[in-house]
Amino acid sequence: MKLDRWFPWCALAALAVFPLLAPAMGLDFYVNFVRRALIFALAAASLNFILGFGGMAALGHMGFVGVGAYTLVALADAGHASAWLMWPAGAVAGGLVAAAIGSVALRTRGVYFIMITLAFAQMLYYLAVSLRTYGGDDGYGLYTPLELGAWLDGAHAQVFYWVVLAIAAAVFALFSRVAHSRYGHALRGIRDNETRMVALGYPVYGLKLAGFVAAGAVAGL
Repeated sequence: MKLDRWFPWCALAALAVFPLLAPAMGLDFYVNFVRRALIFALAAASLNFILGFGGMAALGHMGFVGVGAYTLVALADAGHASAWLMWPAGAVAGGLVAAAIGSVALRTRGVYFIMITLAFAQMLYYLAVSLRTYGGDDGYGLYTPLELGAWLDGAHAQVFYWVVLAIAAAVFALFSRVAHSRYGHALRGIRDNETRMVALGYPVYGLKLAGFVAAGAVAGL
């Protein structure tokens, strides 16, 4: 139990000091690599929340990542550069799209749920490639780092790394807390036996939708 309690803190400390040690070990390239891994770990954690705890096998989860990305692109194209505006906007957009999709998809179960989430993901894909303003099939490049504020230099690789690490650690801690809360236990109960949870009087649809929206928001972030 003690090892389980201290391991996350040790891992966080090791990741925090890595950018300081990397130049001495000739591993400068891996600072950017680990930062990207942390970003994708956020998306993976959001999927694990609904799949691992809620039993919702959604095949279109990366669509919410795309929604967040295109939200950032739209704001950047409109002249905004603050990360503290664009990142929450991406999360909100991901959550809103997840609410719209989940309100329909969660009325189905099993393979029907899997296929309808895949269908919505394909719809988002074709919508994205039709946006010629933002590059269509070729995508859209951001060549100027986002602004993190006067006291943070977003162009500095180490500073950006630590900001991403702090956000990722906060999200992982939040998911862990929620998973062990009453809501998390109810979500696992739905995963194990949805019919019984309905019979016990739990608002199954609302609980699943709340988890689906939260996961979409984190994926958008």
